[in-house]
Amino acid sequence: MPAVQTIITDVADGRALAGDTTTALHPLSLLLAAGGDGRIWPDAVTGRNRYGTRTVPCDDEISFASTTASNVSAAGFAAADAELMRLFGVDGAYSSTSIDDCFATIRDRVARRFGSRGTEVILAASGTDIELFALGLVAGLSRRPMTNILIAPEETGSGIPRAAAGCHFSEMTALGRTVVANAVLDGIAGQRIDVRTVPIRNGAGQPRHESEIDAEVIALVEQELKRDRDVLLHVLDTSKTGLTAVSRRAARYVASLSPGRVRVLVDACQLRCSGDTVRRDIADGFLVAVTGSKFLAGPPFSGALLVPASFAEEFAASPTIPAGLSDYTALHDWPARLRERTRLKFGSHFNLGLGLRWIAALAQMDPLADIGEGLQLQIKRAFADLVRARGDDLPAALIHPDDEGDHVAGRAIVPLTILNGAGGFASLAQAQAIHLDLRENATGPVCHVGQAVHLGHRTILRVAASASDINAVSARMAGGRSLSEAMQPIADGLDIVFDKWAAVSRMVDGA
Repeated sequence: MPAVQTIITDVADGRALAGDTTTALHPLSLLLAAGGDGRIWPDAVTGRNRYGTRTVPCDDEISFASTTASNVSAAGFAAADAELMRLFGVDGAYSSTSIDDCFATIRDRVARRFGSRGTEVILAASGTDIELFALGLVAGLSRRPMTNILIAPEETGSGIPRAAAGCHFSEMTALGRTVVANAVLDGIAGQRIDVRTVPIRNGAGQPRHESEIDAEVIALVEQELKRDRDVLLHVLDTSKTGLTAVSRRAARYVASLSPGRVRVLVDACQLRCSGDTVRRDIADGFLVAVTGSKFLAGPPFSGALLVPASFAEEFAASPTIPAGLSDYTALHDWPARLRERTRLKFGSHFNLGLGLRWIAALAQMDPLADIGEGLQLQIKRAFADLVRARGDDLPAALIHPDDEGDHVAGRAIVPLTILNGAGGFASLAQAQAIHLDLRENATGPVCHVGQAVHLGHRTILRVAASASDINAVSARMAGGRSLSEAMQPIADGLDIVFDKWAAVSRMVDGA
């Protein structure tokens, strides 16, 4: 990847490409792929990262893939480009004050949207990095062995179980440091962290009942406390398929069993819950993980850990954190109050790519905040209905009864089970082939849907709405159009996606 300073020099050299946002050589495009691990590095030929997205606006591509990743929006690109010019101008010079102000503003905007009074925000490159940060904070306050309880890691992220154990989850960190994958981070004693997992589905891929999951989690927490272990419990607000577990009621109960020994981390990385829900979680003393790169449709790798005031005060009084986190986090990722107290030697002064990705994501978050929850739900329901109607007519897929429920509209994620030519469940490889063929342009426009997820005997692809979709529909309604009229551009896009889906499915079956 190009060094950040080289890209800054390009900015200073007159920004010859600044007026052309269609090229991957635009300095901002390069920066939007910097400050993250190999998952977001663009392929030299296609310009696409591992998720299939690009770091320039692609208005000719159709995307309903916000469960996985999105191309940067034109509005987000423009906002990030303006911030880049503000920071570095035409001579490439910048001051530590301007950088500090930039990152402080990002954290403040996130905190104002989701936090309550005193909430601190730590920026992180990805949801997996957030897991390491949360574990590091909790481990720093704990003096006992710890049990980290994950909910359905197969429906969150592949690197989460390793990060949850306090291990490097890849060979390269977001700051470009080479590490040993699966090795325990410096500052975390070997065998100190025990990871336990609780499934959200049974072996057949059917969702488990909320009460069943809650009972298992409560029993597990009680057991670990009796073993004289501290506990970090995850609450999965929205899985890859739109499911939720553990209930907030159960989370509050286990946290009350032994305050200070049971901590709760809410995984809201999809960010498909309401702002009020996040604020209640923070008021309950829960850590909350969010990203700007799923529902908000910002570029991949823009995460944040929301830290309640009570937890921040505890940490500030005893600021111990594993030294190995220095490979992952920069000074200005942290709020002043916490970074001034911690003894961590930060791996970098600032992560410019991370900051610019958040600027792009916030371009969608701010207008979304002005849309009432009732109207948002109306639009999400209308979206789910449009997808259902087209899914019913698609021979190569179906909406399985196990995937139906109120969460489909509430989360605006519609899972479609992939079928093979014989009418049986397609393999994971067949679903992945369809996913890849949809974004190849040989048989029509580039189309993005969420990556394949294996559920028992089935494999699904996901069609999802994003904040940019909600914002666009709301704006058209504010201009006098009915809901149906305002949804028409989305309906037209879905028609193109499903027509291409039918065509590539026949090609995969014939292969």
